Amino acid sequence: MIRRSHSPLPRVVRDKSGAAAIEFAILSLPLFVLVFGILELAAMFFVDTALDAALHKSARLIRTGQAAEKNTSLADFKAAVCEGMVYLLNCESNLLVVAKVVSNVSTAATMTPADSDGNVTITESFNIGYGSDYILVQAFLPWSPVVPVNSLSSQKFFDGSYVLGAAVLFRNEPF
Repeated sequence: MIRRSHSPLPRVVRDKSGAAAIEFAILSLPLFVLVFGILELAAMFFVDTALDAALHKSARLIRTGQAAEKNTSLADFKAAVCEGMVYLLNCESNLLVVAKVVSNVSTAATMTPADSDGNVTITESFNIGYGSDYILVQAFLPWSPVVPVNSLSSQKFFDGSYVLGAAVLFRNEPF
């Protein structure tokens, strides 16, 4: 007695109606948008976390007095931040850094990098203060999206790029 296979595979191979192709065509666009959106978010969060970690590491140069000892400029500090990141495309030219002395920690406030029209409102400065001063260091980096989604960030520049930011507030060691 010959036993017949009851596997659904032969039926699928013989099916010539094209229903699977039509279903894939209907579902492929939302599927690809979802996949690329997730990849975009993952890359954006990765660069944002790298910016935060690199800023904290580079701010240690200010905190310990090494930046004052070496007369570190804004360009040198930006190079140190970008060196600590994996983001490679024009980091130093796109990175906006503000370092300022804060007289009262309770009133220290971060700045808004763009106005409601998306114009840059940041004036870069690099005041690292003296020993025992409170210093607020902020870094902002434009991130151009691959899949533009409106709700990824509340701050955008006029060209549609998102604003990734990091800030660190500390007290200089007595140097």
